[in-house]
Order: sequence, then structure tokens, then C-alpha cells
Amino acid sequence: MRVKVILNPNARHGRAAEDEAAAVRALTDLGADFDLVRTSCPGDAIAMARAAAEHGCDVVCAMGGDGTVNEVINGIAGTGAALAVIPVGTGNDFANALGVPKGDVAAACRVLARGQRRPMDLCRVNDRYFASSFGAGFDARVTKAANERFKRLGGIWTYIFAVISVIWSFRPNPVRIVADGREISKSPLLVAATNWKSYGGGMYICPGAEIDDGMLDVCIVDNVPILRFLYCFPRVIRGTHVTMPEVQMLRARSVHISCSRTETYHVDGEVFEAAEMEVALVPGGIDVVVGEV
Repeated sequence: MRVKVILNPNARHGRAAEDEAAAVRALTDLGADFDLVRTSCPGDAIAMARAAAEHGCDVVCAMGGDGTVNEVINGIAGTGAALAVIPVGTGNDFANALGVPKGDVAAACRVLARGQRRPMDLCRVNDRYFASSFGAGFDARVTKAANERFKRLGGIWTYIFAVISVIWSFRPNPVRIVADGREISKSPLLVAATNWKSYGGGMYICPGAEIDDGMLDVCIVDNVPILRFLYCFPRVIRGTHVTMPEVQMLRARSVHISCSRTETYHVDGEVFEAAEMEVALVPGGIDVVVGEV
């Protein structure tokens, strides 16, 4: 099995580079047939992953955070190469989906070298693939603030401080949502469609989501007063918000979102803008390397 490891040395506020030696040592000791390359700017991992797949690599491994995973999956989608992860980023939510330990590079390398290959649903919004999460509205603005101002904090604290910074100025955008033909029109706080349970470093926005069930889990949260939001926010971290009257949970194969103006959205923590978003899923569309899940 030929493996290409793509390291984002800027992940985790530049501290991911410190894990390179540990990964090389662990994979060498495991007898893995691997090559490790480093990115230098956004978009590098897409090109590197595509080139690796085209040159016959069986597995392309994202060594970074969820953003690095997103670039790698956009490079290998449709090539037949499998996706693996060594989580050394800020949030690392997707690692949980694959049963890959966080905070232990050697253990993650053991999964890469000895884990099982299995199919995962492949998701896309407009022309961008994603591994685990899409969100539009408040959560996307929080992600943007987290990326620009709070990443050095690490983990869920990055996103908690970003939430506090965004909530006072956020104004919802009227949207039309069509989920498998079901139409909803409102001005929500956020719309999330996910392939995995959590995002934002451990917020269980769609606690029932699985990466291989052939469906997107959709969470629509009504715009609520600030004090009500702050009171309920801990429930999002635990995943118990789903029973609140302001929250609507759906499951769908496709979700179309039309906004009255350009809206911020994110995929796996990478931020974009659009007025129209077409979210779709291909069941079993890509293989992943998993540990014990």
C-alpha cells in the first residue's frame, strides 16, 4: 500500500510542524511505504493530493486539521484513492468519525498503517466537496472569526470565543430551503447539513449523523434572542438542543438553499460566500481508512 502524507505545517497555529518527526518515525517503524510532503499555502493540498492519486498512491493522508482534510478530499474525489487522517489541527472533528486518536501522532499512524478501508458518503456544496460538515449563517460567521482571530486558543475554546465575538452583530438572512422537495422559508440563525455528528471542535450539531448512512443530517435553528441563545448554547455542545422548539432536524439526500443576499458558509471549517448553495451526497462515494469506531 503506497501512502502519501500531506502535512499542513501551519495547522494548529503553526504548531503542527512540530509533529512531523514523530509521524516519520512512527510510520518508518511500522514499515509503511510512505512519502511525506509539506504544503506552503492554501490550495496546495488539493494539487498534491490529486497528483498523488494520479501517480498511483493507494491512500492520501491529511496531516493537519479539518481544513486540510477538506483540501485532500477535493484532490482525490473520484480517483479511487482512499482518505486517511493524522489529526494535528485545531478542531479535528472528522478524526472522531474515523476512530483516529487525537493528540497521539503515533497512534494515528498505526491506524493509517494497519486500519481498515471502508466506504464513506461523499458530500458536496456547489463545486466543493466536504468530508463532514456544511453550515450557513451564524455558524459560518463564527468559523470565519475563529479562523481569523482565535485559532491560537485551540479546540472548542477557539469557537466559544468566536461565538461571543459574533453574536452581538449577527443579523439573519431570509432564506428558502428545499430538502428533498420539502420547502421551508424563514430567517434562521443557521442551517447546517452534516455527514458527521460534530463540528467546531466538539459541538454536536447533528448528533445522529453517520458518515455511511446515505443521508445528510440537517439542523435548522430559528433566530432567537441573544440571552436565549447564550442560555441554550451549552446544549449544542452536548447535542441536546435537538429537542428545543426553535430547532428543526431533518434528513435528506439533497438540500438547496437560496438566500436573499450573499451569505457566508463553511465546509469543514473552510469559509466561502454565495447566494445559492446546492448541497448533495453520493452514498459510499469515497473510501476512508478507519480505526476502531
